[in-house]
Amino acid sequence: MAIVAPLDYGVLGKSDNWFSFEGVSGVSIIGRGTFDAKGPSLWACKAPNSNSCPSGARTLSFTNSNNIRINGLAFLNSQMFHIVINGCQNVHLRGVKIVAAGNSPNIDGIHVQLLRNVEILNTFIKTGDDCISIGPRTENLWIEQDLKEEGVQNVTVKTAIFSNTQNGLRIKSWARPSSGYVQGVRFIGSVMTIVQNSIEIDQNYCPRNENCPSQ
Repeated sequence: MAIVAPLDYGVLGKSDNWFSFEGVSGVSIIGRGTFDAKGPSLWACKAPNSNSCPSGARTLSFTNSNNIRINGLAFLNSQMFHIVINGCQNVHLRGVKIVAAGNSPNIDGIHVQLLRNVEILNTFIKTGDDCISIGPRTENLWIEQDLKEEGVQNVTVKTAIFSNTQNGLRIKSWARPSSGYVQGVRFIGSVMTIVQNSIEIDQNYCPRNENCPSQ
């Protein structure tokens, strides 16, 4: 079964999320269904840096929630990030497939932040930006077999496979003074094929070199 967004990107484009859960506990979304957000029309609007385009909606978002399971679902061509997990505990993602075209702008696969105790297992992710991005105050994150102001700690990435990507294992922090930290990160058994930057640690990240401080 597929849930398909309207072809008119404006229907979802001004919303933060397509599907959003906040303050829930014990929610499981399990099956072989597909969420198709029909993002390419909005990406095309953004391509010439037009200010008239909406920001776009994230496909699935969980905020301030506990005991969440997402198994076996597929996500296609989100307008913005496909899955966002924010301020949650005890989250398990398994067998999730995420696909977006290589020219998709700032379309992350999975973004997590402000959370504790998260497993991301046996996923396939192919997007135009970050496959899995990790934000501040993230603790006890386990990522296995996958095709900021405050710290990120206790992260394990095991047997990840990277193919035809710009970056493999990447840690970055903004180009500004910060008390942030990254610690307790382990990368185990990663395999890379045709990867431009296998390992990158950038402590002076400044996208497009715009509005960045000198430090």
